[in-house]
Amino acid sequence: MSWNPTFIVLILFSTLVDFYAGKEIHATKSQRKKRFLLIISLVVNLGFLAYFKYTNFFLDSINQISGIVSENGGTNFFLDIVLPVGISFYTFQSLCYTIDIFYGKMKPSKNIFEFSLYISFFPQLVAGPIVRARDFIPQLKKNTFFTDINFQLAANYFIMGLVKKVLIADNIAPISDALFSDPSQYGTLSTWVGVMAYSIQIYCDFSGYSDMAIGVAALFGFKLMENFNMPYTASNVTDFWRKWHISLSTWLRDYLFIPLGGSRGKEQTYYRNLMITMLLGGLWHGASWNFVVWGGLHGLALIAHKLYKTHVSAKFQFGNLASSVYRLASWAVTMVFVSATWVFFRAQTFSDSWSIIKNMFLFKKSIDYQIPIEFLLLLLIMVIAHYFGVRFFNKIEQNKNHVFSNPYIQAAIWGLAMFIVLLFGQDDNQAFIYFQF
Repeated sequence: MSWNPTFIVLILFSTLVDFYAGKEIHATKSQRKKRFLLIISLVVNLGFLAYFKYTNFFLDSINQISGIVSENGGTNFFLDIVLPVGISFYTFQSLCYTIDIFYGKMKPSKNIFEFSLYISFFPQLVAGPIVRARDFIPQLKKNTFFTDINFQLAANYFIMGLVKKVLIADNIAPISDALFSDPSQYGTLSTWVGVMAYSIQIYCDFSGYSDMAIGVAALFGFKLMENFNMPYTASNVTDFWRKWHISLSTWLRDYLFIPLGGSRGKEQTYYRNLMITMLLGGLWHGASWNFVVWGGLHGLALIAHKLYKTHVSAKFQFGNLASSVYRLASWAVTMVFVSATWVFFRAQTFSDSWSIIKNMFLFKKSIDYQIPIEFLLLLLIMVIAHYFGVRFFNKIEQNKNHVFSNPYIQAAIWGLAMFIVLLFGQDDNQAFIYFQF
């Protein structure tokens, strides 16, 4: 992934198209013209996304199919395409601008520089959270002064994200990387350790970036939406998607699931719309059938949970003890499912994914394998840091006079956190996982 002059020209072109399309959509009274202008915006944005991100994916699929049906082994045709950084994120931001204007949810920006700043706002540009124009552009119109900036909040977010990324995600990455580089060398126990390590890595890596983006944006006087809400405490898959990558899940809900028909109509139609949304959500993450499988499995899990909630759980009443056991079991099942499906998200090939899944659920003895002490320590650090981090934020938000709100106390916490990051951080820099999307 990289920047190049051609891409800069294309993004400038798409910015101009969306800006003027939005103005014309708002100005015209003709529904036919409104739809035509919206279609132009969709074609330009999705066309760029399809070309850069999915051209070689479809060519590879055609190559494989031709290899199956042809006696000569088929073709092996690819294009030399460099994937621009963060194209999936700002494409969705551009789309929601014209779509919201079309449905009358916002008025167009009167200033192209204002709109360009929305498209190119750098803190969250390459890995989210996905920002909606109707939330961001009104903030540009406010007179924000230096004294209005909440430096304490900005520092809290940024340092919390830095700890997640540098201290936890980067340190645990070698454990998961070792598994996914050669799955055949691992038994069941070691495979589970590697998979759980990746579950921790991707959460701390991605939520760490989001936290830092929120913190940097706050330094400029902007408020970005929360992108994570302790997703690994979810007791079912539906709850997980309310807490994981919130800006994407709500985007898919509002701009794909609901326009498809949402939950209106027959129950089967609802399940169809849900599955289409999750399949496309999986494909949004990457041009690979592994991502499609990952999205499809989550779609099936969401449907299964809805069926269970509608036709089974409503018929049962639990006592206090039974209810606690049920919640614990539900959480455990959810975490096993989420962790297992991360395999398809991380593995390079479907055969590697299937090999790891088999190792996880069909017992395979490990040879002289011991759980890395780093894994246990980092798991403990994540749980403790997460628990106290959330309590820390809640105390500050609920009571401005709390001891944690004292700037000297916060400065001491920041200093300690930075010292630990410098002491235990990895020497080699690990790129953020979501930079590839």
